[in-house]
Amino acid sequence: MKNKVSLFLIIVLLLSILSINTTHTSAQGFNESPMLAAKVKAGELPSVDKRLPEKPAVITPFKETGKYGGNLRVGFTGTNPGWGGLWYVTGWENLVAWNKDFSGVVPNIAESYDVSEDVSEYTFHLRKGMKWSDGVDFNADDIMFYIEDVLFNKDLNPSGPISDWLPKDGRDDFKATKIDDYTVKFKFANPYGTFLYNIAQWNGRHITWFPKHYLMQFHAKYNEKVADLVAKEDGVEDWIGLFNKKASGPTDDTNNYFNNLDRPLLFPWIPTSVLGANTQMTMTRNPYYWKVDDKGNQLPYIDEVTGVSYQDSEARTLAMINGDLDYIKDPAGDDRVTFFDAKDSGAPLEISAPVSDGGTTNTVHFNRNAKDANLAKVFGDKNFRIGMSYAINRKEIIEIVYFGQGEPSQAAPLESSPLYNEQLATQYTEYDVAKANEALDKILPDKGSDGYRLGPDGKPFSFVMTVSNDLSWGGSYVQVAELLIGYWDKVGVKATLNSVADAQATELRENNDLQAFMFTGEGGAGLTAILDPRYYVPGSLFGIFGNGWWAWYTGSTEAVQVEPPQDIKDIYDMYQEVLKQPTQDAQIAKMKEVLQVAADQFWVLGISRPGPGYQPYHKRVGNQPDTWIAGWIEGVQKITLPEQWYINE
Repeated sequence: MKNKVSLFLIIVLLLSILSINTTHTSAQGFNESPMLAAKVKAGELPSVDKRLPEKPAVITPFKETGKYGGNLRVGFTGTNPGWGGLWYVTGWENLVAWNKDFSGVVPNIAESYDVSEDVSEYTFHLRKGMKWSDGVDFNADDIMFYIEDVLFNKDLNPSGPISDWLPKDGRDDFKATKIDDYTVKFKFANPYGTFLYNIAQWNGRHITWFPKHYLMQFHAKYNEKVADLVAKEDGVEDWIGLFNKKASGPTDDTNNYFNNLDRPLLFPWIPTSVLGANTQMTMTRNPYYWKVDDKGNQLPYIDEVTGVSYQDSEARTLAMINGDLDYIKDPAGDDRVTFFDAKDSGAPLEISAPVSDGGTTNTVHFNRNAKDANLAKVFGDKNFRIGMSYAINRKEIIEIVYFGQGEPSQAAPLESSPLYNEQLATQYTEYDVAKANEALDKILPDKGSDGYRLGPDGKPFSFVMTVSNDLSWGGSYVQVAELLIGYWDKVGVKATLNSVADAQATELRENNDLQAFMFTGEGGAGLTAILDPRYYVPGSLFGIFGNGWWAWYTGSTEAVQVEPPQDIKDIYDMYQEVLKQPTQDAQIAKMKEVLQVAADQFWVLGISRPGPGYQPYHKRVGNQPDTWIAGWIEGVQKITLPEQWYINE
């Protein structure tokens, strides 16, 4: 079953097909940026044909062959360039990648792959001559270093091998084998039919994340004097902390990736300055990047990237309209009219139309693991969730917050998805105060003299609704939460808003101090509900309705663990059976069973279907798609292949 995967059944879009091929005739010769050609001439770099692998990945540009040069200016809010947008533009390179139409996966860092008939073995053939950004070969030793010396290292992972792509069931029996310098075989304990889909996502980042030649110096197994390095490094207490900091993982990930200028990478651009106390950080092209276009031009086209930090989205929006930026991630929903008006008035803008893969705009989670036993009891009662859902005036939220775009909906796969479940999508979405009170009376029948409901202990019932207030992609969250609290107040349920920075929300989540929480709405388009089941399967990351269950399943040492009851374990095991199925049809059939349980249990509340998206960009940035499927699974901007963007001036 070589180089074959099932096609996703998803939204039919009128998109031109972009192919990622795996061969290129070296006799054609390769071209490179004048920036790099000058370094070759000066003797600072080998020639381009010696920097590329024998068979580079070949990208057919979206619209036209780009031209070399220029600086891409990316604006973000806050102090984390990665989550602000640069991870999706300048990173996200895994063994396999999504087709641009999200129809399946193709080889990427891997030149090709083989899959056993029972989908338990995957053999990856790497690109001979492929190099890290410092010119050292990337090969099977780097992958084996990750598996043996990071993933299965008991000091770095004291709870055992934990990774987003490695199933909990049978994880200790997983085995990776180096066949030769450019071939690695993965053997899973059980069939794993969704593995390739899984590693095309964020989940697959770590497999090719660890340059052995660089990281050995920070690893106790390879450096007897690593304690000397620990003593010289601020902010670390042992070699484990040092390794995680220098490796940008497995615990720190993208933030440290933008803070370590010495770390070799496989990405199109590499950092040359850090954000620190400044408002800007810079990146430059990787001279050893392993992709070319269909004319033999080494990618990326763009020479440099500048990340610019802004205090708030308003300042970022103004900079974008003024032409001071080229790209931003997650433009605010309430800026839609502003951007279109600015474009019509002559601002140097173009606007594409991404299609969200989400199932709902927002999800509301009542934490069944809440430390307060009374809250946990009430939150675990379906009648409470039904009543709170009926109390929400979704049409008003859509009109006020989302400018009339979208329809009331719970968190559920889209109508176009083969996983669509009408009950899950539509139940309890009408605004009906009488029905809300009827359901709430079943769990909170008594009220105080002030009209607010009393808890099972006879005391006034109330909870804290936490919302992250500094997410570039969640600019409307506080407004939605304020409306929700007002609706619930009308049915006698008192909630208090806790609007905090995302870092504080993360701390609350890890300490299991969240009571209620509002977040995103993943799991809508195509098979995304299988790949990101956070709102359908208890025990998933960011399934805050069972906040401690995820930590228990993963054995996380950074979060409070709560062991799930047996009925929750049974549902989690149902989902594990989905991942084992060898065919897409079988995966869909099993996942439908899981989604029916989610419909019957009604884990989380949703608000509305996402409306049409919009993506402003400077008119000088070429090879932008007119429309594309945008979501966390797709890599957000990564599915548009930023390496083939170019600056047209």
